[in-house]
Amino acid sequence: MTDSTDIEIPDEPWMSHAFISKLMTQVSLPYRRPKNGIKEVVRRNGTLTAKFTATGDSLPYGKYPRLFEMYACTIVTNGDPRLDPETRTLNFGTTFREFLRLLNIEIGGRQLKTITPQLDNLFRCAYTISNDTVSTSNGVAFTVATRWQIDWLRNEPQERGLFENWVQFSQEYIDYLRDSPVPVDLSIVAKLNSPMSLDVYWWLTRRYSYLHERQSITWQQLYSQFGSTNILPAFKQSFRKAVYDVEYVYPQAQILCGRNYVTIYPSETSVATTAQTRLAKSRDRLEQKAAKPRSVT
Repeated sequence: MTDSTDIEIPDEPWMSHAFISKLMTQVSLPYRRPKNGIKEVVRRNGTLTAKFTATGDSLPYGKYPRLFEMYACTIVTNGDPRLDPETRTLNFGTTFREFLRLLNIEIGGRQLKTITPQLDNLFRCAYTISNDTVSTSNGVAFTVATRWQIDWLRNEPQERGLFENWVQFSQEYIDYLRDSPVPVDLSIVAKLNSPMSLDVYWWLTRRYSYLHERQSITWQQLYSQFGSTNILPAFKQSFRKAVYDVEYVYPQAQILCGRNYVTIYPSETSVATTAQTRLAKSRDRLEQKAAKPRSVT
């Protein structure tokens, strides 16, 4: 929905990196359960507007819907056979558990009681994404899923319910996940505990893929993009904390949180792109050639 180029990455071992949808690097889902029964939030980033509408009990919020969208985007991008392309059905009986374990998240009964309603909220959520200018209107609207079954809380051995957890995505959601997904480093994701730190990391690594000079963003712009139930001063404090967490595990990220602006500087993406890998190999060859002793005639 926005102008950008695909980020090509070299072939890597399975699950050395994952993918997140382009939209989730541009705007954010809620961080906490919205108060007072609010079932719709709007996020803005330049000409991009994203509206998330709950058709169930609540909007999706917190860490787990973000991680599931990353999981689903990775499955779709890699053409994983767990997703049936004809029926758009993803079987995730134990695969999502395994994915979470890659992120050092052990799943027990208490966590499942938290995750299950969060996935239900995500599957019921409606996305409306538009990118309007003065003269044109360009948008798409869809719900995440058309059918699903989540059955992790049964009092039976897990093996008997192996493939009884599934979701049938809408075709529009599949297309949305395929639209320029952004590669992310799972070792970094595993060390980020808060949903805002995940959002900041995803936002930065995509911006660095095309940033060629420093750029300053106002706090109000970031507030509209990331959203928060807090007032602006409290949002600034939370954002600074999230940036600190990201910088600790992603030291290549160059970002400065000032009084009036947040400034980002050209930096390495967290997952090397194909172009970056080719450049590094070219430099290595030149260095090896320069270091090779010349024969004396």
